[in-house]
Amino acid sequence: MQLSLSFDFAQDTPPIVVFVRHRRARRYILRVLADGTLRVTLPRWGAKREALAFIEANSAWVADQRARRRATAPARTPESDIRPFIEQWYRRKAARELPAMLMALARAHDIPVARVSVRDQRSRWGACSSQGTITLNWRLIQVPDFVREYVLLHELMHRRELNHSRRFWRLVAACCPRQLEARRWLKREGKLLWPEHA
Repeated sequence: MQLSLSFDFAQDTPPIVVFVRHRRARRYILRVLADGTLRVTLPRWGAKREALAFIEANSAWVADQRARRRATAPARTPESDIRPFIEQWYRRKAARELPAMLMALARAHDIPVARVSVRDQRSRWGACSSQGTITLNWRLIQVPDFVREYVLLHELMHRRELNHSRRFWRLVAACCPRQLEARRWLKREGKLLWPEHA
């Protein structure tokens, strides 16, 4: 069981307290874990009320131990430094998953695709060449499913119509009922996924 105590340890945040009953314990035992949690071992005959009184009686020791834990804890990476790691994770995920998603849709619509690549395109979500190569922006892995499906189908329909003619848009509408909603989402939210707009 656990709870958060309301009393103040040298103006520190209230610790989480975990009570553990041990039949072989002969007394109350108090430990401060690495994350600042208090672990109180109760003997078989012990009571929670007495355990709380035991913690209160040792509050100065607890505050000192928690301060020591904080002082020796690894420094946290500044938020500004985390972004490259998150982006790298998304890029790997995109490289694994986007080609498989596109090829599954290609098979479903009986559309031949020569090759699929995932890149860091600066202004486009995808591209399709006349040779049948489709290039996808890795940022697609971050968009809602229906938006990602629209982009993949958009590029696949270019295998049938390599332009943005009325016929092309009819093909897209026929295979993607939510295409207008997806296009609105990309126009409204998509730009936020580029660093210069974040």
